[in-house]
Amino acid sequence: MDEFLKMVAKQLGIDDSQVRTATGGIMNFVREQIGDTDFSEIAAKLPGVQRLISDSANAPEAGGGLFGSLTSLAGSLLGEKGSSLATIASIFAKSGISLEKSADFLKMLVDFLKDKLGSDVFETLVAKLPDLLGTKK
Repeated sequence: MDEFLKMVAKQLGIDDSQVRTATGGIMNFVREQIGDTDFSEIAAKLPGVQRLISDSANAPEAGGGLFGSLTSLAGSLLGEKGSSLATIASIFAKSGISLEKSADFLKMLVDFLKDKLGSDVFETLVAKLPDLLGTKK
């Protein structure tokens, strides 16, 4: 995961602690959505991901405020799909990453996961999280 963290920080000009908090938060969301059994396959291919998840849970909030409130409202209005997207948006808000940089961040994360997980594990992830990965069910 260090490779991804350094790449994002450099390419997007985001502070290392923000990248760590957002990455850990998103990977925790993934774990919650797909379950511990499937996530264990992911964790085996991504050294350090469990630590990122633990660290992000204890990270202080860098953002939130109105943005956090709006994402929560959007999630409640849009149902399950909106709730997932609102959760991801609130993770970025907590980490202090702007909405403008969050799209690039997510694209980089998806590309990194495709590369590191292999097609079988990545396809399992796509099947369980099509909204996050930009695919249709």
